[in-house]
Amino acid sequence: MITLKPYQQEAVEGLVKDTFKLLKAPGARQKMVFKAPTGAGKTVSMAAYLNRLCEELPDKLDIPQRQVAFIWIAPNQLHLQSFNALKNYFAELRSIKPIQFEDITDGRIKPNEVLFLNWQSVNKEGNLYIKENESDKTLVSYINQARLHDTEVIVILDEAHLFASKGKSAQELLQKIYAKIEIDVSATPLYTSDYGYTIKRGDVVEAEMIKQGVVLNPKLDAHNQQGRSLEQVLMELALKKKEELAAAYKKLGLNIKPLLLIQLPNDSKTESVRDIQIKEEVTTWLDVKGITTKNNRLAVWLSNEKTNLEDIEKPDSMVDVLLFKQAISLGWDCPRAAVLLIFREIQQETFTIQTVGRILRMPEQKHYPDAALNYGYVYTDLSKDQIIIVQDDMDYIVQNKAIRIQHYNPVALKSYYINTRLTRNRLGSKFRKCLYEAAEEFFGVTLDIEKSGAEGLYHYNANKLKSMFIELDVNNIEIKIPKDVQLVVEVGATQVHDMEKFAKTQSELDILFRQFCRNNTGSYAKIDSTPVLELALKMFFEEYLSMNEFAAVKINLFEQNKPRFIEVIDRALEKHEALLQQKAAQATKQIEENEWDVPPEKIYNDNYTEKAAATHALEPFYEYKSASTPEKQFVAFLENHKQHIEWWYKNGDKNKEDFAVTYEDREMVTRGFYVDFVIKLKNGPVALFDTKTLDSDPEFCNKHNALHQYISTQSTIGKNLLGGIIVPKGEGVWKYCDNKITSARDTTGWISFDPALVNKTV
Repeated sequence: MITLKPYQQEAVEGLVKDTFKLLKAPGARQKMVFKAPTGAGKTVSMAAYLNRLCEELPDKLDIPQRQVAFIWIAPNQLHLQSFNALKNYFAELRSIKPIQFEDITDGRIKPNEVLFLNWQSVNKEGNLYIKENESDKTLVSYINQARLHDTEVIVILDEAHLFASKGKSAQELLQKIYAKIEIDVSATPLYTSDYGYTIKRGDVVEAEMIKQGVVLNPKLDAHNQQGRSLEQVLMELALKKKEELAAAYKKLGLNIKPLLLIQLPNDSKTESVRDIQIKEEVTTWLDVKGITTKNNRLAVWLSNEKTNLEDIEKPDSMVDVLLFKQAISLGWDCPRAAVLLIFREIQQETFTIQTVGRILRMPEQKHYPDAALNYGYVYTDLSKDQIIIVQDDMDYIVQNKAIRIQHYNPVALKSYYINTRLTRNRLGSKFRKCLYEAAEEFFGVTLDIEKSGAEGLYHYNANKLKSMFIELDVNNIEIKIPKDVQLVVEVGATQVHDMEKFAKTQSELDILFRQFCRNNTGSYAKIDSTPVLELALKMFFEEYLSMNEFAAVKINLFEQNKPRFIEVIDRALEKHEALLQQKAAQATKQIEENEWDVPPEKIYNDNYTEKAAATHALEPFYEYKSASTPEKQFVAFLENHKQHIEWWYKNGDKNKEDFAVTYEDREMVTRGFYVDFVIKLKNGPVALFDTKTLDSDPEFCNKHNALHQYISTQSTIGKNLLGGIIVPKGEGVWKYCDNKITSARDTTGWISFDPALVNKTV
């Protein structure tokens, strides 16, 4: 029996609930989408979903047809992998029966059977399972017979983006099957739907099922090639990284051998001269390194050659390198794969994601104390703007990596980190009071009997709600459900034109109300916060209007009322957040003191752009795209004085590895001040500057004075420092004060920062 992760359990519950909704809806070909990132365990989740659905469906008396059969369609040979996985899963449970086409009996697909099909076997009129024959043993006839025996059909389209969402043949087949529900299963679905479930990648990372991210090599330095080809440099880097990871596993006492994947150019009959050249260069280079198919250190997965693939997924396999092409990107599971070297030009963005996904799984489904083992590594000969990743997956690819300069000498500065994060990000017991206050402000309702007057409290409040256009007399809730929608076959949203309306039962309303609350918990943890919001809304109706929870649910869900209740909830969330911040400010804070230096390396995401900078402490320099004008001007100033600067560093603003001093704000709350720039002057002090314009920060003086106090304190233990808040004063002139200040507007007595003069005074 497989134990589900919390996010998988939540996915199963979401899928089951939406399936019940659509089974009651009129019409066919209702669309659901199950989006799960690579490594999330979508097959396990789907198996648990099938089991749960078939166990609970017979008891759902409000569903017309309570028998369901399934057709699982997948491209290439992925259907066999899923078939075997589900056979193992249901070997003990026996609630579901996985079958293949030859296993069908009595001329029909029976309830709880899952028929596994290969897309290529059903995508054309002349295919064996589709073509009409005298014995009438076709897929369509088996489906029709199932319907005649009161059995609904649900189609599961595994890796739907590769076939089911594209082309005329896919739509024609799905129209012939005419299933009650079509479920697109994919990491990158091309369709959207109001029904289904999305597993968040963050939840999978938090569960330690997959790596925290993927690091892409920075732009290569041609000076390091030393007469070698670019391909050789990349191969050297990729193999070296694999060996570093192997050493890291060994240091932890783990018998795990990381695998290097090398994606060769297309090995089709029409391959180019360059394709052949790269293939020969790769195999020759590997042979020199002692990695060959003969000694079992090299495996090959190409169209005309498949060697040493047996047991390659095992953690201690002898295979160090796998050569492959596109075929490996689909359905292949090898958690020890850690490094990816790409040589082919990629056109399909989904293929890119699938390929990168091969190096995302964690070998033991847990993260390690050595952070290097918690990332995947990609090397490629393509510049980064040629590597296309769909938007949802952009933050998986960390494009930019900077390395600390070789001639760096440690400065060992004292740095401080304040942890002000709350331990539980959920709605608390005070939220109901916040909701009541928000409702009183927005609607004008009250619990003050005297204020309500002769009208009476409940009538007074009801009239207040009605004056805000809240409909209180709600007998039925009609929900719009898409009907017979012909989905587009290209990427993008589909506009629904034909809708069916039908009344919801109380049990359905409860589910909808829970979903309504779940969707409106803001940034708070949904699992813990949804019940709190549910109860608060129900209690509001009871205390202010003397209405039971059944009426409360209907009134909340009435389409006309929803926007106004969402507004009240949003206001209540703001009040609740203010309470939490106040509580955090009053709490005793743990201030961690660390010894700080410029980090050996740093990874920047796509919010940063590489900029020319000769003296930045990390090479190359990446500038934040939304950097302030003073910051950009100060960078230019430093580079103009580079002959007097050993190095300068643009500091971060939130993490433990960023440099910070402490200060007390205007409300006497201790906070962290992340100084913008750390500068090591040649033969001189370390300068600590934070760039601003005059009076641009309410904490201008507090921050400057705290930094001045830090510099003074550090001087008593031999640290040679200077700095403060620094402001531009004309072209090429920057001024700061070397004493405490009382005004953020007056620079009288401030001195100019001139790197050349500072060095002369040392």
